[in-house]
Order: sequence, then structure tokens, then C-alpha cells
Amino acid sequence: ALMIVVASMPLSRFGLSFGQFSLLGIWIIEGRYKEKVRALFTNRAALVLISFYFLHVIGLLYSQDFNWAIKDLRVKLPLLFLPVVFATSRPLSKERTNILLLLYIASVLVASLISLWIYLFGDVTDFRQLSPFISHIRLSLNVCLALFFMANFAFVIYRHKPLIVVSFTIILAWLFLFLLMIESVTGIVIVGVVFYSLVISGVFKFRKTILKASAITTLIVVPLILGMYFSNTVNGYLRPVNNDLDNLEQYTAMGNTYRHDTIHQPVESGRYVGLYVCEPELKSSWNKLSVYAYEGHDERGQDLKYTLIRYLNSKGLRKDSNGIAQLNKHDIRNIEKGIANVHYTKPFSLNSRLYKLLWEYQINRLHGNPGGHTVSQRLEFWRVSMAIIEDHFFIGVGTGDIKQAYADKYESLNTQLEMRFRHRAHNQFLAIFVTFGLFGLVWFLFSLVYPGLEMKKLYRYRYFVFWVTLMLSMFVEDTLETQMGATLFAFFNAFL
Repeated sequence: ALMIVVASMPLSRFGLSFGQFSLLGIWIIEGRYKEKVRALFTNRAALVLISFYFLHVIGLLYSQDFNWAIKDLRVKLPLLFLPVVFATSRPLSKERTNILLLLYIASVLVASLISLWIYLFGDVTDFRQLSPFISHIRLSLNVCLALFFMANFAFVIYRHKPLIVVSFTIILAWLFLFLLMIESVTGIVIVGVVFYSLVISGVFKFRKTILKASAITTLIVVPLILGMYFSNTVNGYLRPVNNDLDNLEQYTAMGNTYRHDTIHQPVESGRYVGLYVCEPELKSSWNKLSVYAYEGHDERGQDLKYTLIRYLNSKGLRKDSNGIAQLNKHDIRNIEKGIANVHYTKPFSLNSRLYKLLWEYQINRLHGNPGGHTVSQRLEFWRVSMAIIEDHFFIGVGTGDIKQAYADKYESLNTQLEMRFRHRAHNQFLAIFVTFGLFGLVWFLFSLVYPGLEMKKLYRYRYFVFWVTLMLSMFVEDTLETQMGATLFAFFNAFL
């Protein structure tokens, strides 16, 4: 049953549910109830873990929407029964523990290879399509965990077996490249922070001078390199290459007039999007090449003409018939798919995701509408969350009323977000604060920290990398508000 659970974690919601129900069924059939009750009530870490679930039950007392509350309790059921099952069952041997973790790594690897197949042979318009089984955020968390578990096997457990070390190192490299392929900023940041935390701990643990010196050098050099990289990337994106705006050409090669706009259109990839635009030529030339009308929409539902203008700009081409003539079939298909910048098509490139975030920043700064933009949307989610918290500071809105609370607050704040973008907190700590208030948040934080300390596992490698990974994810995601997220947290928290 455990093997089904770990194998399904990155691949199948049905398999995950089936494995958990099987595990619970076996636990019930096994009996030994008196022994299990004693084991549970003498395990303070387990009691604290399951108390977080009962916080949701208490939240029913002041909820109005019981349909939503029951749904929430059902989704979070793993937070209750997985700690109970693990705390009251006989512990697994080290060998079986390793087998389960290797199977988990293998299933993550399979998921990543399926995504690679889709990337190479599918007609992908959005990187989220690369994760067909679970959300790309949850998949990236699984990849982060698998990556660090694999490092433990490669460089500690099997360090004396060169062939295994080489094989596992290749898989490690692929998993990191995979995070770049699916453009997971969250995953890349988590890998960086966890790695950096491990290096810091190594400074205090290493006894050999050369190892300690290497760790200190890494602590100093890596941030400097990253800082220079981000600085150069941002400057190259936002700073226009051609600042000579007083000597712009006024006519196209066909004698039509250009429109030059540096006020309403931002800089992208070091070029003004609004310079050298001749829409009559764009419309006439484009409609001869594609069944997607110039005045229509691309496959992402965006205005195609703006996708076209941005794409031409990213290639350094003027937005006229001459620019259109320099597009190849691949470029035309990219534009039809809604890809607005040629840099977005580069595989395994961190720049692709950075450019998208910088574009969102530009648009939000110019127009003030956060809709459809990852970072600016989250800022709006958090603003709305804080407004709800001000109204329900101590005990929150209750387990069932969080959905309605957000709907009402979006309306009262006159948000510019369209209905389809009006989500909840996208921050687990804010979500708990909204639902259960200050008292609930304090208890939630306690339930996150106490079990690892009580079991003396918090600073053990496997639990540490799991704990830091999930904690970091909670700052930018409602990690526990979905079945896959709640199970990922509950399973590994209890299992490790």
C-alpha cells in the first residue's frame, strides 16, 4: 500500500487515493486497537500533527457554508489518518524505507520523462501543460524532494559504488534541468535555499580545513554570481538598446507611416515594443500567412496582433510587412500558439521565466491590472487576505466560509481582477490566518515545528530537506488546500 502511495504521488490522484484507502483498510483489519491507542496517546508529535486537523473541526462551530467545510475536511483527511497510521504501526526497517524512497524517486523520474515527451512531441502553448497528472507546482515540489533524496543516496548511502554514483548524478542533473524546463521559479528557489542551508550547516560540521574553506567560499561566491546574473538580465531586459528617439524613421519601405509609442508600450528584451509599428502592413501581411486573423485571438485567448508585435520586437524586427517577411514557419506557429517572445521558446532557460516576470512587472506598472500575471496577482491575493484578517483577526472566518469571505472582499475592495483570477491567498500562512485567526495561525506554526523537534528529526538530512521544501512552498502556495499537496505534506511528515 505504501508503494502505491509513493509511486502515485507525482503521477495519479486515483492511485494516491487507492493507496491511502488500502493503507487505512489494512490498518483497520490489523486490529491491536488497545495497543494502537496507547501508542498514539504516548506520541506527542503525532498528537500535535493531528490536532491541526481538529482545528478545522473546531472551525465548523462558526461556519455557515457546511458544504464547503465538509469538502475541505475531506481534502485534508490525510492530515488526520496518516500520522495516526504511522504512529501506531510497527516501524519500517531501514532497507524498506530506502526502497520506498527509491521508488518515489523513480516515479518522479517517470513523470519528468513523460513531461519531456510532451515537450518534444506535443503542441505545447503553456508550460503548465507539461504536468498532465498534477499541478506543475505540486510536481515541482516532488522534483525538489526527489532531487535531494537522490543526492543522499548518491553521495552518502552508495558513495562507495562508482557506477551508482555516476548514474544517480546524471539523474540529479536531469531533475534540475527539468525544473528549468517547466519554468518553476518556486522549485529553483527551493533547491537554491535548501542547498545553501546545507552548505551553511556544513561549515559548522566539517572538521577538515579544506572542506570548511570550500563551504565558506561557496557561501560567498554563489550569491555574488547569482546577483551579477540577475542584475545583467534585468538591465538587459529593461534598458533599451537604442535611446536615440529623436531620429526615428517615419516611413516604411513601402511608404506607409510608422507609429512610435514609448508612453503606452513598455520596453521588452531591451527594445521599445511601441516603436516602428505599421498596423495596416501587419494586418495585410499576417492574414496572408495564417488562418488566425490579425484582429482575432491566438490559442491562449490573447489579442493576436499584440502577440505578433511583441514577437517581432523580441527578434529585433520592425513591425511592418518587411518584419513579417522575415518570419519562418516556426515563428508563425509560435505566434499562433500565443508565444509573444522568441526567448520564451528556449528550452532549459531560466531567462525565459525571468522575462515573463519582468513583462508582468512592466504591464502592471503601466496599466495597474494584475490579472493573469503571476507575481502581481499574488500581491492582490495577499492584499485581499490582509483585509479579511483585519475583520476577523482573532478566530478567522471559520472552516466553511473562506470562499465566501474572499468573494465578498474582492467586491468591497473594487479589485481590478476579473472573476476567473479571483483566487484565495496563495500563501498557506495567510490562508490559515484568514480561516482560524491569530490563535489558529499560532497553533499551525507550532504544529509545523514541534513534531520535528520532539522526534529529534528536524536537523536530520531527509526530514530537514522535506521540512524546508514544504515551508518555503507555503509562502507562495496554498500547499495544504489540495488533495495532492495535503497528502505530500502529511505523508512525508509522518513517514520521515
